[in-house]
Amino acid sequence: MGTYGMTPCHRDLPARWHPAERPYRQPGRRGTAASAWLTSGLLRRVGLIRTLGVPLAVTGWLGHHERDGGERWIIDPTFAEGHGAAGHRRLMALLAAPGWGLPVTPWDNHCNCHLPPEYSDQCTTIAAGAAGRRGALEVHTIHRSGRRLRWIQQHRPTIYAAQQQLALPMPAWVDGWLERGGSPASTVPGGVTMAGSSGHGW
Repeated sequence: MGTYGMTPCHRDLPARWHPAERPYRQPGRRGTAASAWLTSGLLRRVGLIRTLGVPLAVTGWLGHHERDGGERWIIDPTFAEGHGAAGHRRLMALLAAPGWGLPVTPWDNHCNCHLPPEYSDQCTTIAAGAAGRRGALEVHTIHRSGRRLRWIQQHRPTIYAAQQQLALPMPAWVDGWLERGGSPASTVPGGVTMAGSSGHGW
């Protein structure tokens, strides 16, 4: 972080909230309790991000409040050597699948996978909470390739080698199952438990 001129908030104020953090830590923030199902469920399914390819980083933050009073969480899973549009469609299908996913329904998608390499490396999908679930999830899948990926491989070879070991190869039947509609998830062949699933629905 120091290389890029950034200073962690806790460095100078280790025992109390930094002024930049304070607005986000006030008790009783509107929408927090209403969207607790999303924050809790998403953390328990973070392992699904490994299905995109080699996981490089995952960042996330709280966006604006939705009209229904819930919160919008935005995550940026950054990966390499992935599967393009098929990869991020698969991730969203798994995140929204009944049985191991979350009660969300993808409703908007902007894919840049058809553009020339390095023109744009981000595809965005937005999913809204199912009936009675306030809040929304916005996923920015960021695919590092070309010179950006080469820089990572050359300057952080040990870390990249470890990250390669974390990629979760998906059985061929998974994509076929998703192409057929991916429902119902409770009848997944072979009784396979997906990464990040608690085994107890959402």
